[in-house]
Amino acid sequence: MYKTRICAEVDSNNWNSDLKKTNYSTYLQTVEYLKFNSDETTFPVFIHILDEEDVVVGQLGILIVKTTVQYGNTLSRKMFRIISRVSTRGIWLYGPIIHTEDKMKKMEILRMILNANNKIINKYNLVFIEGYSAPLDVNFCEDGINEYKKYGYNIKKFVGFITNLENPIEEIWKNVQKYTKTNVRRATKRGIIVKELKTFEEAKQVISLFQEWSNTKGLVVSNPEQQLKRFWEYQNSEFEKTFLAFNEQRLIASITISCFNNIIVPTQVLNSYYIIDNKNLAGPALTWHAIKWSKELKFSIYDITGGPLLPEKHSAKDDAVFSLIHYKRKWGGKQYIHYNFIKINKKSSYLIYKKLFKILKWYYRKRSL
Repeated sequence: MYKTRICAEVDSNNWNSDLKKTNYSTYLQTVEYLKFNSDETTFPVFIHILDEEDVVVGQLGILIVKTTVQYGNTLSRKMFRIISRVSTRGIWLYGPIIHTEDKMKKMEILRMILNANNKIINKYNLVFIEGYSAPLDVNFCEDGINEYKKYGYNIKKFVGFITNLENPIEEIWKNVQKYTKTNVRRATKRGIIVKELKTFEEAKQVISLFQEWSNTKGLVVSNPEQQLKRFWEYQNSEFEKTFLAFNEQRLIASITISCFNNIIVPTQVLNSYYIIDNKNLAGPALTWHAIKWSKELKFSIYDITGGPLLPEKHSAKDDAVFSLIHYKRKWGGKQYIHYNFIKINKKSSYLIYKKLFKILKWYYRKRSL
């Protein structure tokens, strides 16, 4: 017989230690990741499933997002406030984490977690709750999908591209697509230099780069000082590393990767849109540098992530999702299927939320032209 514990605070060492009982848990379920993305309007909730001896057999960390007002110009912030009234939601990434391979026990623990989700939906009056399964949870099966369906979740297939870092670096490079390898070489010839972030001044440059990117979308970062403080704190932890791409001593791109349980997952990629000739080369140079660094530090997996699984005949070259998946596939990682789950609690509010976000998306696209 299992029991459920739902907490707003947990001991980081204990939670993370339990996560490492599986080979598929990542930084995206750690206390550090969930706390990093928390503020006065966004906070984590932690679900434990315990056995008769109070041993943790299942976990799920969820972010409760009460508002979308994080940054924006005057018009967009007003729109965000309207959206926030209909957008209180729960979000999880790469979970749940279940510590057994026994099929019947795994389904029972999953049901306990989904029941806990229902309690969270009711307690926080969520419009919807949404999550993504872990790509490396290879034992997630049709029975698990059916459980989500029974609990009212809509399900979509996603794809991730994962590089096995235990392979020789020559084999990893061989699997990278030819044109991408050419771009990595061209980046060096065009003077792009990649280095690991080391100083507080470099961290300030990354936040400035983020502000630069935001400005191209018509947004204004509301609290850059707080963002800088958190970013620098995590750069000095064991959980994150950032690599920088410079051209003529100017920072033009960066990539931040997470490090946990021998698995690397990129968490942020930034580009400067003011240097058009170099932005596409900085991206490949940074990704290859991050893969090599991860290999040299003896991590096991580089999960470059992915996106929605597209139909085989989908070939819209100007489609942003197609471009994203196409870029991720170029690095030669093995394709892993995982799933997006969404449970809508308030249908009318959810429809308003989606329509308003569609308007905002159009507005940002228009501003960036």
